[in-house]
Amino acid sequence: MYELTLQRIPFTVDAGNQLRMLKARTGITPNILCRLGFCLSLEEQGIPATIEENTKIGREINRYTLLGKYDKLFVALLISRLVKDKISMSEIDTMFLAHINRGVEILSARVKSFSDLAHFG
Repeated sequence: MYELTLQRIPFTVDAGNQLRMLKARTGITPNILCRLGFCLSLEEQGIPATIEENTKIGREINRYTLLGKYDKLFVALLISRLVKDKISMSEIDTMFLAHINRGVEILSARVKSFSDLAHFG
């Protein structure tokens, strides 16, 4: 079985700022926003840009705080996407970070208030 090895999930400075802004706009905690964004990223066409090693990291969230009891579900969704994109399972950590950060960017562009969340579904 393929496993995510990350225990702390880093966010780029931009994604960290976007999470703060989204929380202010919606009142929803960053972990829930990240879960929604991750799913939106998985639905997007194309492979998300990976985070370069020299990228400045803004914040980190503990994996359990981020995914909670749904950890295995999110990992399974990611594995399904990796298979679809024909990406090696050895890239699971890299692609998780890429999708979670792209997801925050997608949310930031689409959500200006709590009511905007009603359009996802």
